Amino acid sequence: MPWPAPSTAGATLKAETASPPMANGRRQQQAFDRFRRSYTPSGPTRPWPTPAGTPAFRPYPAVLGSPDYETAVTVRRVRSNGEIKWKGDLVYVSETLKGEPIGLVQLDDRSWAVRFGPLLIGLLDDHTKRIAKTPVKVLPMSPV
Repeated sequence: MPWPAPSTAGATLKAETASPPMANGRRQQQAFDRFRRSYTPSGPTRPWPTPAGTPAFRPYPAVLGSPDYETAVTVRRVRSNGEIKWKGDLVYVSETLKGEPIGLVQLDDRSWAVRFGPLLIGLLDDHTKRIAKTPVKVLPMSPV
């Protein structure tokens, strides 16, 4: 039996194993196992490429370089605890960016745009020494 197209594989799995669901977990697992055996040829002669053997659309560099900033941008490196040194005080930015350079651009007498490369990650209030607004949430495993 040929492997179904990716767009129909999930629908086929549901139709053949879970519509309606089996009476208990053991029987449901048996239905899944039967489906897997019928759609997965054994041995090294698979008629389709494995995901690991499929190249990515575009190559990614092994190591990403640090972003470059214009000369008018004030650059600070984020410490291991997620803070930067700013005018004699420590300001928390994000632990996600530890070790990375961030750029600060003055917007007015009180506000600074905080950027990581081209991405605006927040606004620094110069009076309170806090990030006043974060329009983008920067999380671990973020593609940025």
